[in-house]
Amino acid sequence: MEKNFAQVFPTCKLNKTLDTLFSDVLVERVSTNKQKDFLRIYLRSDHLLPKQAVYDVEKEIKNQLFPKVNMTIKIQEKFSLSAQYTVKTLLDTYKDSIMAEIAGYSHILHTALRKADFNAGDDNLELILEDRVPVRESEAELYSILEKIIVERCGLSCKIHMSYKEVTEGAHKEEDEIRLQREVAEIARRAGIYRKDGVVLNGPEGGMNENGMDDTPNPGTSAEDVPWDTSGAAAAQSGMQAGGTAAMQTGGAKPGTADSTKAADAKDKKGKSFDGDKKEESKRSLKRSDNPDVLYGRDFEEDAIPIEDIIGEIGEVVIRGKIIAVDKREIRNEKTIYFFDITDFTDTMTVKIFLRNDQVDEISGVLGKGAFVKLKGNAIVDKFDGELTIGSIVGIMKIKDFTTSRMDYSVQKRVELHCHTKMSDMDGVSEAKDIVKRAYKWGHPAIAITDHGVTQSFPDANHVWEDLWKEEKKKREEAGEENPDRNDFFKVIYGVEAYIVDDLKEIVTNVKGQDLNNTYVVFDIETTGFSCVNNKI
Repeated sequence: MEKNFAQVFPTCKLNKTLDTLFSDVLVERVSTNKQKDFLRIYLRSDHLLPKQAVYDVEKEIKNQLFPKVNMTIKIQEKFSLSAQYTVKTLLDTYKDSIMAEIAGYSHILHTALRKADFNAGDDNLELILEDRVPVRESEAELYSILEKIIVERCGLSCKIHMSYKEVTEGAHKEEDEIRLQREVAEIARRAGIYRKDGVVLNGPEGGMNENGMDDTPNPGTSAEDVPWDTSGAAAAQSGMQAGGTAAMQTGGAKPGTADSTKAADAKDKKGKSFDGDKKEESKRSLKRSDNPDVLYGRDFEEDAIPIEDIIGEIGEVVIRGKIIAVDKREIRNEKTIYFFDITDFTDTMTVKIFLRNDQVDEISGVLGKGAFVKLKGNAIVDKFDGELTIGSIVGIMKIKDFTTSRMDYSVQKRVELHCHTKMSDMDGVSEAKDIVKRAYKWGHPAIAITDHGVTQSFPDANHVWEDLWKEEKKKREEAGEENPDRNDFFKVIYGVEAYIVDDLKEIVTNVKGQDLNNTYVVFDIETTGFSCVNNKI
């Protein structure tokens, strides 16, 4: 159940700016680890919260509530933004927060973004990055972080595209070239590339100088004069100098382009290209099992463990639970992130699945809110925000509702004569029909509804009683009873908590002969809520 931030942390005093920002922020849940040294707070807000403000609140909670305890506070915010927000308008107001967060995570990524050109549209973002080796190596990680912030946290669909621009000559050119040379030499060494004279470049019989180049003695011949026994290393050298560590592997892609790097990174151990994998993936069904209970992936038989027992990256796990929230966001390459929260009532976790757009409807039909499932995957900790999630999903299976309802096993059943429904202002949250059904299910002979000064719940209670009697009457008739009598059936007692006044006391007091036709002033004070503790004028 969501609660206001001030209700969850009533003793945490914030300055005026933070208090205003967090006044309408809701706390969805709070979780901690078994060591009780890490507290994660999940917030939901209808407006953006600057990242620096989030950091400040984390610090205030730590200093005020846990001053002498070794406790780490981590706030996990999520925004439910209005339809007026697009990727462009989001970056206009939230870009500084994104930069501040990435600065604390990776200096390389922060520098890359700081020097990048941003071109944002309604549902797309193009980043033009400087063509440097560290930037290319971090491309996949940058994709993941931006999607986590824009798509998952802010709830926007966003297709991110990255391209590269030529680096302006600067102080780092020499260092980049040396690093390129070292990586070429290392690739050649691992590949076992031989020269025609039988020497392995940087192999067991070779050496490496301080710049990472071949230092194998070969009298009368320089390394540049000796031809390669294969053509791959030469291609690697030229491709690396063009601006990409993986250029040697592209096999036809233009060196120094984003396409060449992506193609290289996508090759698997068997040498298949990413395009080949995409064709294979397009033919692959979401379900790879004949078991009718399998909803996604393949079948598995392991027993589930409680979510609260998952501590850190413990490898492959099986959990079960009820899906309590579902969301989806479209991203690049005709893909969609489908993520859902699952709880086994010991703890809650978020699960993400990456789907093709044409698979979304299929998975939405079986993995909806309220479904009970068992799934197998790897417990991983997100390096960016430290959140424990389940990734690399092996399979998802539907299961029966494993929860048990509370029952009344008393021999002599009681009758509740004082019960409030949601019609009792500030003193009831349950529907009248739910209360009547529960009392009947527990075997109680009757239930009394006594709301504060109102009888608005009577119709709902009567309607559900009629439905219950129809079912009971049908059962009795089928059992041979000719005229079932409703008088010995479960009863609803209709009552009310009435307000009375002392009729011996005068309505008007302190009479001094005033004329009621005169002008009067009525002074009314408005407050921000009904609580004299948490609310204010």
